[in-house]
Amino acid sequence: MRRLPAMFKYLGWFIKKEWHKYILIMVLSILFTYALTVPPKYIGLAVDAVTNNTLTRAKAFEYVGMILASSAAIYIFAVIKNYYTGQLSHRLYYQIRNRFLRNVFRQDGDFFEEYYTGDLISRATGDSDAIARVSTFIFFHLFDAVSALVITFIMLVRLDFKMTLLSILPLPIIFVVVLVLRPKIMRNWREVRREVSHLNNMVMESVTHVKLIRGFVKEGEDERKLAEKAEKVFATERQAVFMQAVFRPTFNMTTVISQGIALGYGAYLIMNQLGFSVGALVTFNLYLAMFSQPLFRLGNQITTLAQSTISFERVEEIIRHQPTIVDAADAAELEKIETIEFKDFSFRYPKDNFNTLEGINLRINSGETIGIVGKTGSGKTTLVRQLLRQFPISEGELEINGRDVSSYKKESIRRNIAYVPQEHRLFSRTVLENLLLGVGERTDLSVEEAVELADFKKDLDFLSDGLETIVGESGVTLSGGQKQRLSIARAYLKNADVLIMDDALSAVDGITEINILRNLVSLRKGKINIIVSHRLSVVEDADKIIVLDGGKILEAGKHAELMANRGWYHEQYLAQQMEADDEE
Repeated sequence: MRRLPAMFKYLGWFIKKEWHKYILIMVLSILFTYALTVPPKYIGLAVDAVTNNTLTRAKAFEYVGMILASSAAIYIFAVIKNYYTGQLSHRLYYQIRNRFLRNVFRQDGDFFEEYYTGDLISRATGDSDAIARVSTFIFFHLFDAVSALVITFIMLVRLDFKMTLLSILPLPIIFVVVLVLRPKIMRNWREVRREVSHLNNMVMESVTHVKLIRGFVKEGEDERKLAEKAEKVFATERQAVFMQAVFRPTFNMTTVISQGIALGYGAYLIMNQLGFSVGALVTFNLYLAMFSQPLFRLGNQITTLAQSTISFERVEEIIRHQPTIVDAADAAELEKIETIEFKDFSFRYPKDNFNTLEGINLRINSGETIGIVGKTGSGKTTLVRQLLRQFPISEGELEINGRDVSSYKKESIRRNIAYVPQEHRLFSRTVLENLLLGVGERTDLSVEEAVELADFKKDLDFLSDGLETIVGESGVTLSGGQKQRLSIARAYLKNADVLIMDDALSAVDGITEINILRNLVSLRKGKINIIVSHRLSVVEDADKIIVLDGGKILEAGKHAELMANRGWYHEQYLAQQMEADDEE
């Protein structure tokens, strides 16, 4: 509960913006509660009139008219109040999610290694919804409860002060139960949200990699793991249900005791003719029921408020998370990339104890094509990702156009780089929509030209709707080679100063590879091209080839120079040529 003021303080921007609606809803809540007290009053008067044999036609119409009028008022106040409360809740939910996602999009590579997709989705949906509901529906329900307690208490005291005090004596039992269970409920709810996040992530991975799971015939094992996690979530939530179940019996018991005291003492006053009537006793018990209900709701609402602080902590953690790489105040816009230089550059991933790259010295000039090769895990992808400014620099320098990379705005650097990653990211949309993602200010090719240069045109005839074919989630309807060529075409459309192809030709055949490389040379003349590959034939014609081993540059030079060195490159090239000959 200590976090509750912090939550409403954080949401102050929304409350200030919508303060007039908050005031309107609170006024309607007071009017709604007061209207609820009208029927008990006239029911009591009617009972007294019948008991005393003084009920006339005029009085009957008056009592019924007032009850009907108050019922109509109750309905109107409730409809308006619920409409504006729902409007506020949906608007706040949208704006929290908007802020959440905007900050997620600002983050760097280390953020996504710490927070998984399923966890982020859980926070953006379930936790954000909990905050929005608490700040609107629950807040106003709490205000309703307090208003009802105050107004009905005044009504009870006006009927009989002593009876009121005697009747409400047992009601604090409800608060005692709340205070005892609240810490346990909070601990349990924190565990519930954590386990739900884990389950969401597992489900997402299972759906995303369903073809892989089927390929290894692991459906049963995957189903078992999901069932175990779902059972754990169920068991955790069942504890919350059990604790919640304690509240209602406690409330019912306490209410019965209170009404029993009121009936007993009221009967005593009536039998001894101490100025209390049967109608007044009926009205008092109706008011007492109205007084007891908010106490129970108050208990539930306090529990919900306590749970919401856990959701707020989870959402606030993301919204307040600052990117690791922050542009300097005087950072400049990078208009064009002409040179890239690594100087004694070393890098290690966050939380690692060793360098992934060590002492890299490399200069790349405009118009050059650079090949990067090496064993699996040698640091090839890590090296090219440094240009995208996804991680802070550990040691050494990385310069663009002779200036330290930190002197430029990171977004302007990324605008000048087209990246084709190893894992080809496609959206579950049409081929055309995935291609248009690469269109920018510098685009000078049509979609058709980019498709042809990436040697993807021949595949369109085999797709059901050509460019309008839905590729499915992560491009599930396309082959590996088709995904690669679609990604290359998308990168061509960007027309950036630097093109990075990270093992982007691993799934294409030899003829297609030759076509793509030939087109690349003619299309990107005068620009920087960085090609990472395990197949040395892809980089054979590069202006410079570097061989990485254990994060260090083992060899560097043109193809002929590396072959003359008779090192790793020479051995690997001959081995791959022999494999190609055997396949033929």
